[in-house]
Parts: sequence; structure tokens; C-alpha cells
Amino acid sequence: MWSPRSFYSNFIFKGEIMVTYYKTEQTFLSGSKTLRREYYLSPEIFTTEQERIFTKQWFCAGHVSRVPEAGDYFILDAHGESVIILRDQKGEIRAFYNVCRHRGTHMCEESEGRFSKSIQCPYHAWTYSLDGRLIGAPLMKGVSDFNKDEFPLHAVYLQVWEGFIFLNLAGSPEPFQEVFAPIASKFNGWNLPILKSERRITYNVKANWKFIFQNYNECYHCPPVHPQLARISSSDSGENDLI
Repeated sequence: MWSPRSFYSNFIFKGEIMVTYYKTEQTFLSGSKTLRREYYLSPEIFTTEQERIFTKQWFCAGHVSRVPEAGDYFILDAHGESVIILRDQKGEIRAFYNVCRHRGTHMCEESEGRFSKSIQCPYHAWTYSLDGRLIGAPLMKGVSDFNKDEFPLHAVYLQVWEGFIFLNLAGSPEPFQEVFAPIASKFNGWNLPILKSERRITYNVKANWKFIFQNYNECYHCPPVHPQLARISSSDSGENDLI
């Protein structure tokens, strides 16, 4: 793998947003060491990671097949935020913070479902169209200077790529097209947008996220742990394209 200490220092503590692409043979660097234990255990470091990585980088939220029809939605709990991902009446996929503009109430408690033609807050019945516009606010007509157009749902930056929905929680994120430019056409022949999930399995893993990331991005462990896979795919044949 890459030199974790050097990579981590540059990425996190200098506050830089950096995307690096490596071929497998380039990741075996002489003198590389794993991170010190505190990088996996420290709550302070994890808070820094949340602030400087997860709330600023594009991340995959799911596949378009989860919202096949107008009104379909699912809720994503991501990095301390609750997000509604839905397909609107025109077929566009959108994402909004699951927070009413009136008193900040969570509007959706079910993890997935289908809206009719609107989203209604259960607290004071403020109602929003599926494109986020406020279309109903009981007893507010007589309030001076109140304009429904000024209170749409707060949108989350969203990009659909190869059938997958990517979100970014930053206020002004780096353009998706620039970040993913090196692999933009890599999967064109795979027909990923038309895939449908046959089954979903959710794992609760009691481990720091970097253990999962590092394990998935190397196949050094494949011969002893995944011998069936190793027989049909060489353990040194992969590419770590996006770090």
C-alpha cells in the first residue's frame, strides 16, 4: 500500500483535498509503515476525519434502482446528517436534508417508502413538493413579509454517475466531474446503470473505517483468506484507482 503516515499527514492535517491514483505495483513502497494505533482509536482524530474528509468529499449513497418510480425515497444517515434521497415527479433524483425549515423537525422517520406528491412535516404540517419547494404553511398567509419561496428544503449536492448516486455535504464542493475525471469512462461497457440489486446485506462492523478501506484496497490477504478467488484472479492483478 501507500505510505500511510505520509499520505495521512498531507491529506488530513494540512487540510488539503487531494485525489491520487495508483497502479498496484506503485503502492508497494519501500519503508512503508502502517499508521500508529491512535489513528484507529482516537476520538479526536476521528472527529478531524469527519470534518476534513467525510463532510467535504463525494461519497456513494446508493444505486438509482432504489428509487425507480416518482415519489420513491430512502433515508440515508451520513456523517451526522439525515438525508432524503428521492425521485421527483419529473424523474429527477434529488437529495434534501431531512429537516423541516420551520422548527427543524425530522420529516421522515421510515427508512424508505413512497411519497404521494409531496412531503409533509408531522409537527406543523408544512408541506413541500418533491422538488423541495414549500407549497403549504398553515395559517401563514396573514404573516407579513412571509414568502414561501424563501423556505425550500435545503438541498444536498448530488451527482448520478454510472447509475450510482453520489452526495457531497460541503457548502461548495469540488466539482464531481473534476474529481472523477481519471476514471470517468472506465465502466462505460459494464451497463452499471441498469443493474438491480437482488439482495442487500448490512454489516455492523466494530472497527475503524480505515481498516475496512485498507483491507478492501489490497489483495495481499486473498490467497490465504479467499482461496477460491485467488484461483481465478491473481492477487496482484488489481488496481487501486481512487484513494
